[in-house]
Amino acid sequence: MSSYQAANSTANSVIIVLGAPNDNQGNLSDIALSRCQTALKAYRESPQSKLLLTGGFGAHFNQTDTPHAVYGQRYLISQGVPETAFADIALSRFTFEDATLAIAIIEKLQCRELCLVTSEFHMPRAKLIFSQIFANLALSYLEATTPVSADKLQLLMQHELSVMDREKANLARFADG
Repeated sequence: MSSYQAANSTANSVIIVLGAPNDNQGNLSDIALSRCQTALKAYRESPQSKLLLTGGFGAHFNQTDTPHAVYGQRYLISQGVPETAFADIALSRFTFEDATLAIAIIEKLQCRELCLVTSEFHMPRAKLIFSQIFANLALSYLEATTPVSADKLQLLMQHELSVMDREKANLARFADG
């Protein structure tokens, strides 16, 4: 039994899968696929959970006419996840928006437990944001392995460090209302 399954055994749990790039034909990037595969494993261990996928449109991750989250849902459905397992999608453009746009969806589901799925390089920033915005929920975290070279992973990690101050400022503004 995974730590997710043990910690999240109620019908009021949500697995939130943060978006990553897709190409102009809607094919998920390796990073997006890795996140979906990690979420799929968690869902199979806890099938009463709802899946909430994030990602709308943006020049840096999705320039198609279909929301990124829909591509993720299609992939998960192709892997056997029933359509009824999905919550509404969050049409977000970036990590902070992933969290803020998920608030209403999670409240509608009366969620008490939230499992955040993202890549290991992205987790420190995502955890900072989600742990403050969803401080009233039981949170767990699942890191998807990033299928890139060590050099590319290092660049991704450097980017994440470079935006932490911005996210702290976003959180301060959010807390101030």
